[in-house]
Amino acid sequence: MTAQLTLITHVYNAQGPVDRQLALWRQFSPALQSRLKFLVIDDHSDVPLTVDCGPLDLRLLRVDDDIDWNMPGCRNLAATVAETPWMLYFDVDNVVSEASLMKIVDALPRLDPKRLHVFRRVENGVDVEPHINSFLITRQGFFATGGYDEDFSGHYGFEDVLFRMMWRKHVGTEVLLTDIAFEQIAFRTSGLNRDTTRNQALIQHRAATGMPKARGLIRFTWHEVDTAAAAPAVASVTPAVLAAPAQTEPELATNNA
Repeated sequence: MTAQLTLITHVYNAQGPVDRQLALWRQFSPALQSRLKFLVIDDHSDVPLTVDCGPLDLRLLRVDDDIDWNMPGCRNLAATVAETPWMLYFDVDNVVSEASLMKIVDALPRLDPKRLHVFRRVENGVDVEPHINSFLITRQGFFATGGYDEDFSGHYGFEDVLFRMMWRKHVGTEVLLTDIAFEQIAFRTSGLNRDTTRNQALIQHRAATGMPKARGLIRFTWHEVDTAAAAPAVASVTPAVLAAPAQTEPELATNNA
């Protein structure tokens, strides 16, 4: 069966949480694994990330340039190389079960491709606010927003808020899938500057100027890591603006159950 969904996460200095995710993914049934691709972006961790893929169809990419808070670039890179029509973005400290993923995959033909689908989040057994970085969208819809604005890279915050604003402006609505929940695990990268002053001013400027689409995606070099040998397997690429291929997808009812 051809995979229709790519699971995407990007990390910095998070070997432990990645190992936890991989251990879970490797335990998925072969039937589910055959319907998924996995994409992990190492955002220039101090010690390069390593992965044990096992039977997973997984790619590991590493950003060559040391850019603080490069989440916009990592998410743009992921969308550029993704090979499936649907993408599930999530932070590495959010965990989704095999049963929930099977529900998502089974529901894809019925979901509205012009909706951004978000999920419940549970922490210590209690429902908390859904995570702004965990959502399901089409690759085509991602590029219709213009992608993440990499002017926000280098500083903390608000790139995720702007992306959701751009989705609502250029693509469609958002919907909460109430029967799917991600588990929030305890993890926080230490020693990072989380001052939002600069990016808060930038998003206010973007809003005041009509929220133009991002310009200049992937402003860094990167390479693919050979997951068997843990060494670079693909030559670095130069920064480029890449567009999503044309896709024809039906207008389908969203599953809100």
